Amino acid sequence: MMAKKLSDRVTVAPQIAVSDIQAIKDAGFTVLMCNRPDGEDPGQPTWAEMSAAAEAVGMQTSFLPMSSREDALAEMAEFTRVVDEASGPVFAYCRSGTRCEILWSMAEANR
Repeated sequence: MMAKKLSDRVTVAPQIAVSDIQAIKDAGFTVLMCNRPDGEDPGQPTWAEMSAAAEAVGMQTSFLPMSSREDALAEMAEFTRVVDEASGPVFAYCRSGTRCEILWSMAEANR
């Protein structure tokens, strides 16, 4: 699993597997965030599967899917709220990690 630390509060990654969630929790992350819509690619785990696995190991979850710049603008305030209210670091993923990074960048620019 490849991940990119953007700040002490946010790390982003390409699509992860359900089997990665325990390692993410063990690394100290308290929130699992998905910025990818369900059904984008065949075989992609659903958010229901991912969130159930994360909640089973005691993580909070946040589903902020985005496909466009307009989606990012609409999700920016909720992204900021989730990060600010998290009890620890947030691990966000999408297909490549880029949408997560864009959302984080936009949120940081608007602080």
